Amino acid sequence: MRSPKENFKISVISFIGSIVQKILLFTWKYKHHNFKPEITPAIYAIWHGWQFNLGGIIPRKKLNILISQSNDGEIIARVVESLGFSTIRGSQGRGGMKATREILKALKDGKNIAYTVDGPKGPGFEVKEGIIRIAQMSGKPIIPVFGDANFRFEVDSWDKYQISLPFAHIPLRFGDPIYVPKGEEFVEEYRLQLENELLKFKNESRKKKAKLK
Repeated sequence: MRSPKENFKISVISFIGSIVQKILLFTWKYKHHNFKPEITPAIYAIWHGWQFNLGGIIPRKKLNILISQSNDGEIIARVVESLGFSTIRGSQGRGGMKATREILKALKDGKNIAYTVDGPKGPGFEVKEGIIRIAQMSGKPIIPVFGDANFRFEVDSWDKYQISLPFAHIPLRFGDPIYVPKGEEFVEEYRLQLENELLKFKNESRKKKAKLK
């Protein structure tokens, strides 16, 4: 239960954050690579620190973003809902079962899911099993997503959170869909496959930027 002071703080930060985010979205230029919106419903997999770039996934009204039930999560949820996204609240620590049921229902109803694979608390750049099990239960594909703005600020945090700056160009790369077969023996195999795919995008982007310097 949040105190009145916490609720006030969350409301103020969310309001300011919504305005800032809308201004930033207006200035950003996304370029999609291998984006196949016809593959729907799908589970879009992204690193926690790169979730700032989810604004490039369209249509927003069909995208449900999984967000933790923490105070920080409440702020993020209010901001992304103001931008036209839907949210599902929960994480492995709090509300996990409820969130899983809502995710499965959303996928069954034809809506897409955005899932931060190493959140909400890390360790960073290690895919957790949750997304693999959801893919197994739903039968829907996982699509790796990676966006790396040319102008950005990196927060000194466990996830190396990326904030794209005004007028940034953001190449948004989408991997091929990953269909996970049912069976406990496939969980680790496909967890590693997804992790390697996302790490490959990250490493290729860093190498490309290094060559330009």
